[in-house]
Amino acid sequence: MSQRRPPPVRLQDVARESGVHVSTVSRVLNEAESLTVRPETRERIVQNARRLGYRPNAIARGLKLASTGALGLLVPSLRNPVYAAVIRGAFDRAWEQGFVVLLAEDSGGGRAQRAYESLVGEGRIDGLLIASARPGNPILERFAEGIVPCVFVNRRHIGSDCNASMREEDAGAVAAEHLIGLGHTRLGQVAGPLVLDTAHRRMQGFASAVAAAGLDPPLVEAAAFDEPGGSRAMTQLLRGRDRPTGVFVSNISQAVGAFAGARRLGLAIPADVSVVGCDDDPLADYLDAPLTTIRMPLAELGAAAVDALIAQLRGEPARDVVVDTPPQLVMRASTGAPI
Repeated sequence: MSQRRPPPVRLQDVARESGVHVSTVSRVLNEAESLTVRPETRERIVQNARRLGYRPNAIARGLKLASTGALGLLVPSLRNPVYAAVIRGAFDRAWEQGFVVLLAEDSGGGRAQRAYESLVGEGRIDGLLIASARPGNPILERFAEGIVPCVFVNRRHIGSDCNASMREEDAGAVAAEHLIGLGHTRLGQVAGPLVLDTAHRRMQGFASAVAAAGLDPPLVEAAAFDEPGGSRAMTQLLRGRDRPTGVFVSNISQAVGAFAGARRLGLAIPADVSVVGCDDDPLADYLDAPLTTIRMPLAELGAAAVDALIAQLRGEPARDVVVDTPPQLVMRASTGAPI
């Protein structure tokens, strides 16, 4: 038979052992500035609390201090390497500032959103970071109305004035300029879902750079930010007679699928088609061929979002934040001059 876990030590237990009122114990352990108590009494309370293994109730203490010390983070997919980097940056910065982060995946069905609505309604988180922002989702409007301080991360929610984003247009431009510099004139893009502003801005940056070079507009296939989406979109781009010789793929997961789509058509990378991916990850070094990417400041984005949220908690007005670090081209073997 398993042993029953003993009940947690309460303030009343420490008070009884110390021979004082429970309120005195509470004020000593919470270091209340207004408390006047003899040094030997304070020491006795502290020692008894340690000996008994007393642990303060974080929720009760948070209610007293009007802070839980917890931030929520809602992401669209835990499989996406992009969000692994964003999460790491957010966790590290929150920890530096004395906060922990509660993470949930928006896998559909509304369960994660309902969970966060419950946490907000019960006052168990101080603020919310929303990296999953599907247009038309009613939760966006509710949080944007200010029921709890929030920041939209890597997804701009127009009109909210509390967005943390990166220079997505510049990422598209860097990809186009790299392919054009190699001599490619027939270009294509595997874009993300164009209802997402992040995907739309990457597409705009790519198209603008192509137009500035005097070339025909790129062929564009929009798809989900995952491997199946990348495979289907790449297959569509490369089936035509005038297929592009250089393709910008808007997401690292899409790029894995895009490689598979090209190979199913019997095409080699980069001999038949050069591929540039957006967002860098160690995975890129181990593809065949190693993937040229546009490195984005993802960890900085997570940290900047936390900073913006904590600023709201301190009473500052909500504001949009754009991480100023420019996208960086990381050259590998998936791009080359057209043959």
